Amino acid sequence: MKKVLVAIDDCESTTMGSQSMRRVVELARAFSSRVWLVHVVPEPRPAPFNLDRKSLREGSATELHHEHQHLQQLAQCLRVRGIDTCALLVEGPTVETILKKYRQLEADLIVLVCRKHAPLLGALTCSPRERLLAGCPCPILYLPEI
Repeated sequence: MKKVLVAIDDCESTTMGSQSMRRVVELARAFSSRVWLVHVVPEPRPAPFNLDRKSLREGSATELHHEHQHLQQLAQCLRVRGIDTCALLVEGPTVETILKKYRQLEADLIVLVCRKHAPLLGALTCSPRERLLAGCPCPILYLPEI
């Protein structure tokens, strides 16, 4: 497993101290893997006509910037531990975007890091499950955030 795509659902609550990230470190070291941290954000929806669109865009941009910074910090922490890491913040539908990145990166493993009841967990536990599993010929490892 030389290439590992780590899909992170809740970027801000995932830290290097979390059990799931410690497992990612163990896995990457054991196989000398390159790691891609991927956080998928949904495409923006049109603003309701009665809300200030500029304020919504600014708020969304601030949130995305914050998530991007946090993801980059996680990647840097992995690099400090000797793991070749790249962080990607991408926009799109969750399952389809993860599969697209998996194919682009030619990953050997997808690791799902998410909290119980998180949207990304739905990729395994509800209707999108079939799409993710059917569209992905590589193993998928679920690491819950507790």
